[in-house]
This record gives sequence, structure tokens and C-alpha cells, in this order.
Amino acid sequence: MALTIYGSPRSRTMRVLWTAAELGLSYEHVPLEWDDPALKAPDFLALNPAGTIPTLVDDGMALAESLAINLYLAKTYGAGGRLYPADRGTEAQIWRWSLWAQAHLEPWVQRDTIGGLRARAGDEVGVLLAAGLRALDRALAGRDWLTCEHFTVGDLNVAAVLSPSRMAEVSLEACPNVAAWLAQCYDRPAARETRRATGTP
Repeated sequence: MALTIYGSPRSRTMRVLWTAAELGLSYEHVPLEWDDPALKAPDFLALNPAGTIPTLVDDGMALAESLAINLYLAKTYGAGGRLYPADRGTEAQIWRWSLWAQAHLEPWVQRDTIGGLRARAGDEVGVLLAAGLRALDRALAGRDWLTCEHFTVGDLNVAAVLSPSRMAEVSLEACPNVAAWLAQCYDRPAARETRRATGTP
């Protein structure tokens, strides 16, 4: 196994670093920022034609997009374990929630942070983000985790979209299940250690 992870921990690369920590993987980390000229160099564009981070290279196979990378790592190096259970039903739920987060949370959380926008009640971003959080809160009612009875990469992918830096000014008062679940996710040893090691708040 020869893994290389490209990207700054101040980007979506943090999600991949967290997954690698959960799996106990060894890897080389190349902490390129999102605007590093190296991302537009021919050798990097051969790995990722979009020239973006994070990018993973695993024994010559290159893959981009953080949530896809996490699913790949979890299935390749953790299949049948707690992070990626073997049963098809749980696998389906892992993919379902990962895709849901990218479609129903990521666009509004991202708009909430880029350009200094904040999710205020009543504006478009705030309304759409609140709707997504309410749906997640309903899904978590009466349970600790999203996809089965323990933490999986599905929880990680959704929690990673709702990172502490992104959620710092978003109230979760109306979504207590989400608040409790997020706290559990980010209190995991791998999450704490990854954030400590990279100096991520």
C-alpha cells in the first residue's frame, strides 16, 4: 500500500485525514492549499483534471472528491469492520447519507461560509440549511448513529460537512439530536487527534 493525500487540512482534505486516522492508515501527506500553482501543473492535472484538493493516490490509482475518497478508503481498507460494515443494507445507508449530505447540506453550508455569509433566519441560505438540519434531526431521533447501531463512514461524511469551523455561528438549538450526534462524532479519538495534529480549530 502506498497512499498519498494531497490537500491542506484547512480544506475538505480534513475529512480524508480523519478517515485515514479512523482506519489507522499510513500515508504521505502533501499539504497543498486550494490555490497552490502546483495544482495546475501537468503532472497534478494528470491525477485530477479539475486541479482540486483533496486528491488521493493509492498505488497509482488517483481519486478526487472528499466524500468519494472516504467511501473508497473505508470500503477498501475497512470493509467488514465497524467503519464499513459488510451487510448491504448498512452499505446502502452509508451511501445514501453521504450523497444526501452533499446535495442537501454542503451547498448551503458552503454558501454560509464563503464570502462571509451567515445563515440568518429568513434568508435563502438559512432556510435551506435549517430544512436540512431538521431532516437530519428527525433521522437521529431515538438513535445514536445514522446508518446502524455504531459509528460508520456515513456518520463521518455527514459530520465532516458540518465541521466545527463551519457550524460555529449556526444555532443547533432547534436540532438537539444533531447537536448531540455531532458532539459524539467530533469527540472520537481519531477526530480529536487529527484536528490536534493539524492544528485545526
